[in-house]
Amino acid sequence: MKNCWECIKSEKFAYFLGGVAAVILGKKIVKCDKTRKTAVKAMAKAMMLQSDAKEAFENMKEEAQDLCFDAKVEAGIEPKEEA
Repeated sequence: MKNCWECIKSEKFAYFLGGVAAVILGKKIVKCDKTRKTAVKAMAKAMMLQSDAKEAFENMKEEAQDLCFDAKVEAGIEPKEEA
């Protein structure tokens, strides 16, 4: 019996109990409705940021193409017509 009490008092057993508690609490947190709503809001914000970034990149790309076309015309180089 003494050996069993020593096992319970050991540092490794405390880590094991901490791991079990973390799993149990983690499971409850993940299944919580508020956590789900927060995750959905965060995902929606991330998707909006991605969409805005794509739009900004497209605008910059179009402006750069326009500047390049204008520079070629100004330099007297025959620019290729884009489809």
